[in-house]
Amino acid sequence: MNISEEFYFNPKAKLTVSISNAALRKYASNFEECSKLEGELPIILDTNILLGYYGMSQQEKDKLIEFLDKFKDRIILTKQVESEFLKNRLTVIKKDFFGPLSKIADDYIKMRNDIEGSLKSFRESKKKILSQDYPDLFTKLQAIEEEVKATINNDDFIDDIRKRVEETTTDHKNIALLDSLLDKVSNFKITEELTAEELGFLEGKFIEHILEYKNEKEISRWKLAIPGCGETKEDADGDYLIYHEAIKYMAENKTSAIFLTNDVTKGDWLQFDKNPHNHYIEHTFRLTDEILFIIHAERTLPKISFENIHTSPQIKTEVEVNSIEPVELESTIISIDTEKGFGFIYTKDENLFFSYADFEGNFRELCKNDVVSYEVSTNFNSEPKAVNVRKIVYDFNSPDHEIHKSEISHINKYRGIGFVSHQPENLYFHQAFLDETEDFNEFEIGDEVEYLIGKNDEGEHIARKVRLVNKIMSSTESLSNSGLKNATAHG
Repeated sequence: MNISEEFYFNPKAKLTVSISNAALRKYASNFEECSKLEGELPIILDTNILLGYYGMSQQEKDKLIEFLDKFKDRIILTKQVESEFLKNRLTVIKKDFFGPLSKIADDYIKMRNDIEGSLKSFRESKKKILSQDYPDLFTKLQAIEEEVKATINNDDFIDDIRKRVEETTTDHKNIALLDSLLDKVSNFKITEELTAEELGFLEGKFIEHILEYKNEKEISRWKLAIPGCGETKEDADGDYLIYHEAIKYMAENKTSAIFLTNDVTKGDWLQFDKNPHNHYIEHTFRLTDEILFIIHAERTLPKISFENIHTSPQIKTEVEVNSIEPVELESTIISIDTEKGFGFIYTKDENLFFSYADFEGNFRELCKNDVVSYEVSTNFNSEPKAVNVRKIVYDFNSPDHEIHKSEISHINKYRGIGFVSHQPENLYFHQAFLDETEDFNEFEIGDEVEYLIGKNDEGEHIARKVRLVNKIMSSTESLSNSGLKNATAHG
């Protein structure tokens, strides 16, 4: 059984009433049993179940190892899961285990210094009014400050933190070499690796279906969901490969299977409300006559907490808490490969990667130098990338942008940049931002221009589209004179 045009997950493939009915009934009849991991069906683990181990408390680590021991004869890893686990294991150990532990003492000292600074700042800002009009309150404030400082400047507590962390890291210093989880994983059955032809075929199909998914209206997009469609990282097709490795194994072994995952927040393995995608059930059954039961591991294994206790939640400022929308920035596409499905957006610090999965619209229509809006996120390795990318068209004939009028306050023809007076600030523009009919060499200080306002990659306002007013007037007058001459000639 090979992955091919006849055997792959196609959400647009035709279904019959009999296939749909048989699939959904078989799923409903067996789901409760499978959700409790009863019976003998093989259990396929997602990569996040394994990598989540390194961020757990030691108690939860022991519980997960116990679970893996109990079901070792039924557990199967797909080749893609094995590859992802080995590829990311050491990085996750460093990021989710040793890194956060080593920062506990330093974070405490920083917090202590912040408290001392806040107390001092408050005292100094209120010193005049309190010391002169309410001297008793000022004395109490000074006493409170000294008491707090005496409490938080407890070196014994910091020494205890460092000692306990040292004990933990010492106990696990060889985890890269001697790892209980790796011991268990090494004994699991692994599915056969897909051939180069199968991988190439699926890569093409994934891009094709993702573009269709992104271009579909949001209200009906769920019908075209595929594993990986909710990802924002570069290797989004990993889930798509895992799914196909699973259904290939099911078809060859004539068995249904249970797929355990904690990746349930992006709406691809399960719907956003955690219910199954019916078309996954139907098309899997159409291809294999079997059911892949996709189940949220935390619900199935309630005695195991998969919480990453080593990663502290970020403390947000009042501004961040009250902010509804993330920061939206703008820049231009510096390079694009529509066939491979990725591109880069220019920024002053580092050009940002983005993929077709991050773009809202038809990715194949993007071109170099197109203006896009975007938000900054991170990929699997915590590296910056662009997400929620949208193309913006600045056009003087479009009602979407207000036309402003002012004068050029500065011009540098050697560098190809200029500034428009837009009080209380001057707006930067580049020669690449000129209207299509304009010649940058014709621009001079004091020239009257029309312009459309946008943003740059730091969120600052700039002039995104610029044209000379006198050129517009000259063009209008030329047309008027031409009309007058024609009218006189025919008079």
